[in-house]
Amino acid sequence: MANSAVRTTVRVKRTPMRAVLDTRANVSIMTLPTIRKLHLTIEVPDGSKIIVVDQTKKNVISIVRDASLLIQDVRIPINLLIIDASEDNLLLEIDWMDRYQADLSFHKKELRF
Repeated sequence: MANSAVRTTVRVKRTPMRAVLDTRANVSIMTLPTIRKLHLTIEVPDGSKIIVVDQTKKNVISIVRDASLLIQDVRIPINLLIIDASEDNLLLEIDWMDRYQADLSFHKKELRF
């Protein structure tokens, strides 16, 4: 099976963060410790659940709408679902790549705009 994810560094509020770009992800997810560290504004929870990578169900705590991520000097607004987890994590779906005409090469491990 081909690799569907690549690790990269993005900036959120000028803070560098490790992130995973995943072609199989249906949503972008950030963990609650990361939200607190970055002082992002969250909305009221909607009570939905998602199934994460390890196939467990997690409650969606809230949503951050149009979080401004900086990826290779391009500002990209992304909606983030917030889940509670013990680690800092950022998982990014890649639907924004079409809008910004970005190409992701797993072989070369690079993202180009």
